[in-house]
Amino acid sequence: MLVPIVLLQFIAASSARPSAPSDKSAQADLPTIKLPYGTWRASKYDAASDVYTFKNVRYAAPPVGNLRWAKPAPPAPNATLQTGEIGGTCWQSLPPSMLAVTMSGGLGGLGKPPSRAGFFSDLQNSIRTAAMPYLGSVLQNYPSAANQFASKIAKQDLGKLMGGEPSSEDCLFLDVYVPGKALKGGKKLPVVNWIYGGAFILGSKDGMYDGTPLVRQSEGNVIYVVGNYRLGAFGYLAGTTVERDATPNAGFHDQRAIFKWIRDNIHLVGGDKDDVSVWGESAGAGSIMHQLVAFGGTEPPLFKKAVIQSPANNPQHDRKGKLEDQFQEFATLAGCGGKGIQCLREASLESLRAAGDRIIASAPPGQYGFGPAVDGTLIRQLPDLEFASGNVQKGIESIIVTHVSDEATAFVADNLKTNKTFFESSLVHSYGNNKIIDAIVARYPAPGPGAKYKDEKARMADSMATGFFTCHVRTIANAFKDKAWIGQYSRGLGKHGMDLQANFYNSSGTPPRDDPGFATFAPTFQNYLLSHARTGDPNSLQKSGGAIQWPKATFGPVFSNVLEAGNKGFGLIDDSQTTADTCDFWLDVWASVTKLGGYVPPGGQVQTKIVS
Repeated sequence: MLVPIVLLQFIAASSARPSAPSDKSAQADLPTIKLPYGTWRASKYDAASDVYTFKNVRYAAPPVGNLRWAKPAPPAPNATLQTGEIGGTCWQSLPPSMLAVTMSGGLGGLGKPPSRAGFFSDLQNSIRTAAMPYLGSVLQNYPSAANQFASKIAKQDLGKLMGGEPSSEDCLFLDVYVPGKALKGGKKLPVVNWIYGGAFILGSKDGMYDGTPLVRQSEGNVIYVVGNYRLGAFGYLAGTTVERDATPNAGFHDQRAIFKWIRDNIHLVGGDKDDVSVWGESAGAGSIMHQLVAFGGTEPPLFKKAVIQSPANNPQHDRKGKLEDQFQEFATLAGCGGKGIQCLREASLESLRAAGDRIIASAPPGQYGFGPAVDGTLIRQLPDLEFASGNVQKGIESIIVTHVSDEATAFVADNLKTNKTFFESSLVHSYGNNKIIDAIVARYPAPGPGAKYKDEKARMADSMATGFFTCHVRTIANAFKDKAWIGQYSRGLGKHGMDLQANFYNSSGTPPRDDPGFATFAPTFQNYLLSHARTGDPNSLQKSGGAIQWPKATFGPVFSNVLEAGNKGFGLIDDSQTTADTCDFWLDVWASVTKLGGYVPPGGQVQTKIVS
């Protein structure tokens, strides 16, 4: 998930994107990383933070030609000194209908703009001041312009638009943010590896994910790494043909290549390869969710700790059916109908992009066509079932797993309120079986006098929140019961993606104008995460005055000792959004579709109540 809010944050961040030093002599003095296949010189030094940035370090060969839909290959040797000027952002997609719906409905009520002089002047002011909530309000107040804006954005090079490199298939690069003291020897530092979100169709390492503020907040005690991975059809084409002739979930294999790059090379800049934390939000958190069960948990661990925020996953399990049908549709749209993978590997970039965009644009609301798919190998079955079966990565020391207070209303259009057929029809698309659909309808009943939901929008939002987000929190935490801290972010409106403002808050910048207390709140939030990265405990290095002791979660029908990060600061709550009753139901749904499809792997979860 996580498309519109993060898109706006990226646009704002791009206006303040730092540039590399213009003084060539100053550049020559910057340190280098000497890798087995080439040498990269730091592109920037932030003296105030004592942080060096190594930009656009290649970690894999360009995934073009016969490397399309293949595991990432090692980079070719390059004797030319690299300065970070050569890079690329993986191709992204943004369907106008989804952006317009979310901007006009999901971000409504975020405050009135101070000027009504005109949409574009207000928009320009929003971007210049990085006032993201205000921008959402501007787009709501000018609906026709919002639709025009959405259509124009979708036609842009989204990599450049969001402050990154130009879009390219040659995009497998990473950035490393290193505190100066790490390059002087001494104790190896823990590593934080960020995985960006964006519904597996959008996002990059650039824009708002600059690691300098986090390294500074850690007082120079972590190294931060963020890398690109393939998206959309390039990263998540699946089905039995791809399983036979190519590699499904290529984007996940890219992420694993980044993990291995850290393992093999981070010592060159003072990092500890044995003390790696992986952080992610939305699709990034969903990525970690899948990586924790990769190969059924049988592979050696590539990280020790994780921060998993709003883990997003739209279950795609039907390898022989819907996933294969989508592959065939994609091939036909790209001009390769009946011609297989090799034709697609030889096809033009333009035809592949157009085919992928068509499929993404036609996906149901809240779904984006391409994403993580069961493939029988890397992802043996739906990840929640692997967690429930105990087929998880060994050697995990501890995790933090969180959700926001309102995960899904941003993805549901206001005009759904009176559509009495949409909910059921969306279930047919996702699940197909009548018994499963009937069970979901009974769990999420239609609105009416005295009913649970006031309208269809509330009904849809609740089912999406629990089925796509919050119940993943429970299944993940259940697999690491004695190692899990659980949290809920409810600052502001607590909508999906808003916790990123705290993650990447820059203490040397200006706090949001509508939340002056954020300047105290955000560093406290960051300190919990950074303390966990450094010690495995979010409390041990927490220095902020507004912090409270955050216990490990207490398990039961309702999680207790859950940290709420909200408008009044920090407190402990019982979590009503991750109840065992609701999440056991969704686990039964996922087990049922897996069993009906004949996709249960050895040692997999098969117990169901919905289907016999």
